Amino acid sequence: MGLCQHCGASFPKTRKTRKYCTNRCKTNACLDKKPRLRAADVEALQDVLSAEFTSVEAMRERLRMILAPEMPVIHAVVVPRMD
Repeated sequence: MGLCQHCGASFPKTRKTRKYCTNRCKTNACLDKKPRLRAADVEALQDVLSAEFTSVEAMRERLRMILAPEMPVIHAVVVPRMD
């Protein structure tokens, strides 16, 4: 017998490497690993694509606010001129 790594249910192992009791548990475990975007976030991203920004930093900050609001503000990187 094996123990499902997603739901914890016991199931008969048909092969040694089996981790999940059903295909549904396997799919749900995969979906839990990957972050999902909410519909409101998708709409906000579509708005970003059609918007005009004054700078790359402004666009970067808007994207950060949509996708990762818990992350700190991304500060602009200044590249020195070489001439």
